Amino acid sequence: MSTVFLSLLATLVVLGQAPATSEAPLTVLIAPPEAAGVPSHIVSFAQEHVYEQLKAQGLQVVRASELSQRLPPAQRKTVLGCNRMEAACRITLGEAAQADVVMIAELVQFLSGYRVGLKAYATRDGEQLSEHYVPGVREDQLLDALTQASDKVMPPVRRALRPSSEPVVEVQPQPTTPTPVQPVQPRPELTASRSSAPGWAWLPAAGGAVLLGVGTVFYVQATNDYTALKEHRVSGPEDGARLRDSGKRSQLLSQVSFGVGAVGVVTTGLIYLLSGKDKGEPVLVRPTASVGNGGGMVGVAGTLP
Repeated sequence: MSTVFLSLLATLVVLGQAPATSEAPLTVLIAPPEAAGVPSHIVSFAQEHVYEQLKAQGLQVVRASELSQRLPPAQRKTVLGCNRMEAACRITLGEAAQADVVMIAELVQFLSGYRVGLKAYATRDGEQLSEHYVPGVREDQLLDALTQASDKVMPPVRRALRPSSEPVVEVQPQPTTPTPVQPVQPRPELTASRSSAPGWAWLPAAGGAVLLGVGTVFYVQATNDYTALKEHRVSGPEDGARLRDSGKRSQLLSQVSFGVGAVGVVTTGLIYLLSGKDKGEPVLVRPTASVGNGGGMVGVAGTLP
């Protein structure tokens, strides 16, 4: 019984002495920033804001001023005044502060605003772990930009130095909602059809009737002149020439009037003939008329239904 108790006690002692460095929170040293030409009060606000942001993330944070108080006066200039662009300097700073990470803020002023950045380096070898920059920052946006930079910089640092403390985030598949398929509406087919006769369909017939009447008048006049010449009812050669010319003119005008008048009548008839039929292709029909020396002719050109 005593042997079992002693074995259990020894096991507890060994477990109590096991190193827990891998689970200890990271210690971060906020080194002096790179901010040449930037007003000192802005640099102080930026450094303090970075300190508060890292503390809020559960890290142990050491300011450069706190490290200066820890060091003997002979080492302060050597440690804090070294070139932070060199890996050896960053290793020295991290060892002096007993920190895992050296954080360096960067503030560069341009005409378009500040470029704000944070760079994290590992103390063990001085190599860069992560960095993030935010360009074009106004003075009233500096603190928000530093918050954004710290949120971007620290996750890669944790994955590199404390992988076991990184929470595993399972990405839940997003439910996909099927997009309803819109039914395709059939497009109506357009078919040419003959409509009823328009209201002006009587106009060609009316004009044709007038012209037929005019043609009749000229025809009667030409007949009278011809009869007068035939029966020699003339007073002399000049009167005969006048009757001859008048007869020819009346005959020509009669033929033209008859031809055009017939075209008008035929046009109206075709309009009524081709209106109000079944659906189909449009039919083109064109009436024609011609007048010659010996008479006139009226015709229809096209395809009838």
